[in-house]
Amino acid sequence: MIEIKNDTLKITLHAPDGEKGYYRGTRFDWAGVFHSIEYKGCNYTEEWFESYSPVMHDAVCGPAEEFSPIGLDDARPGEPFLKIGVGVLEKMEGPYDRFKLHKIIDPGRRTLCVTENTAVFGHFIDSEYEYMKEITITGENSFRISHCLRNTGRKALMGDVYNHNFFTLGLLETGESRQLDFPFKPEGDWRAEYSEVGFSGSGIRFTRTLQKGESVFTGNLHESGKGLSGSPNAFALREEQTGRGVDASCSEPMTKAVFWSNHRIACIEPYIDFCIDPGQTLAFSIEYRLS
Repeated sequence: MIEIKNDTLKITLHAPDGEKGYYRGTRFDWAGVFHSIEYKGCNYTEEWFESYSPVMHDAVCGPAEEFSPIGLDDARPGEPFLKIGVGVLEKMEGPYDRFKLHKIIDPGRRTLCVTENTAVFGHFIDSEYEYMKEITITGENSFRISHCLRNTGRKALMGDVYNHNFFTLGLLETGESRQLDFPFKPEGDWRAEYSEVGFSGSGIRFTRTLQKGESVFTGNLHESGKGLSGSPNAFALREEQTGRGVDASCSEPMTKAVFWSNHRIACIEPYIDFCIDPGQTLAFSIEYRLS
């Protein structure tokens, strides 16, 4: 377990480990998997799932990032494709399913450097990429996740990356007290005609508590009247009953977003598209502030 802290904020992280690691699924980035974010007597990110397995696709907490597969369309079953933050995977028969566990052909090489308030994770796939992810406590109630992805291969790296933002805010049930706001008026496509959740002028609101087993989802979430790209990549998540919350902002505009919630969490998932030519680098950061 990795611990970074200051006088008021303590963040505990899991080290990537292909044999004994807490998370060994092939969906989310293994670098910087959160265990806890503790501030003023509250853990802002706890295990929200009912059961756990190290290879379960979503057995992760807190800010959890997933890169889209690269080279998948050009690969035949049994051939390799790339999953940044995980490694080189083997393509299965049939359509790609991010929820399934894929065989890791090449896990790459990893590095880790930890100081009192910073953890830096490195992941290197020969002739493909060099990836550095840094998690830094930046203030009394704030931290930053910085990314630097360099293309060391011969082809462009094209895809997207999003953050699932699995914040629990003390494991209260999701309901009217849970509020999500954006710096714009949102619209999107709800998966069903929900009566328990909907858009407000500035965000998303619930009309009742979600029950165990219930979930809601909206795709193509974006700024009203603007389309799917270029909206500010920021949000504020609040638990009105306790006053706890998280404000987040990214250095890059979002290209789209989706929203998913169950009875424990309400997650905004902002996406960033990228195209990195050989020898070039993608750098972006996400700032979080707790209240």
